Amino acid sequence: MSTDSSSNARSLQIAEVERISILGSESIVCGFHLVDYIWTDIFTNLAAASTYVLITDTNLAALYADKYKEGFTAAWAHVRPGVAAPRLLVRVLPPGETSKSRATKSEIEDWMLAQKCTRDTLVMALGGGVIGDLVGFVAATFMRGVPFVQVPTSLLAMVDSSIGGKTAVDTPAGKNLVGSFWQPKRIFMDMAVLSTLPPREFSNGMAEVVKTAAIWTAEEFDVLEAGAEDIRAAVLEGQKDGDMAGLTIASRSEAQSLLLRVISASARVKAYVVTHDERESGMRGLLNFGHTIGHAIEAVLSPQVLHGECVAVGCVLEAEVARRMGHLGDVSVARLARCLRAYGLPTAMDDAIIRGLVGEERLRELRPQRLMDVMSVDKKTVGSQKRLVVLKRLGETLEMKPTNIDDSLILEVVSEGVRVNAVADVTQQAVTVVPPGS
Repeated sequence: MSTDSSSNARSLQIAEVERISILGSESIVCGFHLVDYIWTDIFTNLAAASTYVLITDTNLAALYADKYKEGFTAAWAHVRPGVAAPRLLVRVLPPGETSKSRATKSEIEDWMLAQKCTRDTLVMALGGGVIGDLVGFVAATFMRGVPFVQVPTSLLAMVDSSIGGKTAVDTPAGKNLVGSFWQPKRIFMDMAVLSTLPPREFSNGMAEVVKTAAIWTAEEFDVLEAGAEDIRAAVLEGQKDGDMAGLTIASRSEAQSLLLRVISASARVKAYVVTHDERESGMRGLLNFGHTIGHAIEAVLSPQVLHGECVAVGCVLEAEVARRMGHLGDVSVARLARCLRAYGLPTAMDDAIIRGLVGEERLRELRPQRLMDVMSVDKKTVGSQKRLVVLKRLGETLEMKPTNIDDSLILEVVSEGVRVNAVADVTQQAVTVVPPGS
């Protein structure tokens, strides 16, 4: 919808949105074409700031920096007509995981201090998980903590890293080992930006969507299992029907509505879990299904193999652990593997996708003991005790927290590099005669 409170300013295009509650506040906002909404909401409902700092990377700056600068000016003119605007500073970083470092964090902080940013500064993270994690950590420590908002631009960041307040940088010892919990004041999920995603980034994000359904909701897993092509079209093509298609509920296409359902369903699960276990003392550990083994693989093969690709393999291997413990059936493991493959994801350490990304020599670096060593410093490990999320059935876990697992069983599974193949009749079973809890 358009608003025009100033004859000297352009009309604002204020999106109709869906809000999701987390930690007692409806601070997750989902919709399409949110730039005007974002700035209007910030100026109207968050504490006033003397300086707004937008941090993004070079790829996204080329697409969105000017749009956010113009939106800032237009929204301020509507919300505070006749009042001098605060500063908007923009910092552009190199893209990629290498920016998520202590060195880059220090550079940003030194730049903000040189710009005379004070405690009444609001920081905006416009980007994927790297930008969100890094900028959130900057906000958590700058002047002992300043407010920030997340504007995730990748599917992976929308459904995973932007929600929950985890911020961090990587170190030579592993990913995300130095960081803080620092909750964003808002998480703005603008679905319109997803149409620019490369297909591989779509797959990268879908690993977390499938993971969430596998631990929480059998119905949503069924939707993902049956609707891979429709969901792919919704993400990669669903926003191309018109310049502002989806801004209002009435203008939303069927594909856009499906996209909103898939992302908001996954976000709601994470928001619920975070609300009940913000600091990961129990339930929040469920969100790490696939991540214990997946992060170990990622530590060896990153950056050539993406986070979601490693988590997909981790999900299948951790499901195999559950099967060998006697908690999960063969059909469920096969369904999980087949669903992940439907979204273009690898399901084994020697998968052709991974082999093609890293080559044979690099693949040999996935030595079982090296993976076990990485897992030993994983944040989910307690002392020397490794913990995995154990599935009882698709959509339900054995416990409402990670389960202690013997090293010998994990080593056995990663040593075999288990490949799970969906046999021909599993498809028919899954579609027509799947018993509850399979």
